Amino acid sequence: MDMNELFAKRQNLVAQKMKLDKFFSMFLEKYERKMDSDKPDTPIWKLYKQKFKEYDDIEYNIRTTDYYIAKYKNV
Repeated sequence: MDMNELFAKRQNLVAQKMKLDKFFSMFLEKYERKMDSDKPDTPIWKLYKQKFKEYDDIEYNIRTTDYYIAKYKNV
């Protein structure tokens, strides 16, 4: 990948992360009271964990892309 592709990828990942940030804000506002930590096997918790995994993957990809951008700049 060249530098422009890396920046485009990072920009896309950041946009995805922002969408998930908004999802979590709205989700927790709506379902916070229904999320019992003693019963983490409900459909609400399942969706939360699924989206959190997606968020974690995006965070990982952003960090990896940042690493390659920094490496590319130092070459």
